[in-house]
Amino acid sequence: MAKDRTGTAYTASNTNGDIDMTTCPRCPDSGLRHTLVSGTLPTHTCASCGGLLVSLVAYRRWRETLGPQPEPSHDIHPADDTDEIVTCSKCKGLMTKYRISADAPNRIDLCASCEDIWLDLGEWDLVEALAGSDHLANIITQPWQRRIRIETEEHLEEARLRDVFGDDYERLMSFREWFYEHPARDEILACLLKRLE
Repeated sequence: MAKDRTGTAYTASNTNGDIDMTTCPRCPDSGLRHTLVSGTLPTHTCASCGGLLVSLVAYRRWRETLGPQPEPSHDIHPADDTDEIVTCSKCKGLMTKYRISADAPNRIDLCASCEDIWLDLGEWDLVEALAGSDHLANIITQPWQRRIRIETEEHLEEARLRDVFGDDYERLMSFREWFYEHPARDEILACLLKRLE
């Protein structure tokens, strides 16, 4: 088992270990090597930047062979993220970015025409930690992206409230939970509003 410059193990699936003709979406002068990730998922890896090109067709076949998967750990791993627009290695069309999770800014890149996903160095590990490797295809769906937008807004609102209330934030959240669960919350609200008059 060989390792690339990042220390990630890979297995060459072609007979002589040559570089594939497909070029890296990030490194135009670098070819992609046939590799396996998570043991049996066939991918293409760039020896220069360490990114992965995953075919959704191969991914769906691989996912069908998986047994029950553990819950994501939600441990944030450092990972590269390409800010610029990425061009598909095959059709040369522009790839669309999809955010992985509200807990990290990283985005994967999809070519809808070729059904290929590009993951920058470390993003496969990030997908496994935040979503689960068996949910890669879900990330590019509207419901997943909508949920990320909602969670991001909730995180921003929490940060705003923490800034406003400082050390009293936790007391506020405890009070809110107590208030919502109290059977006489309408009377409590009326009492609070009366005190404000």
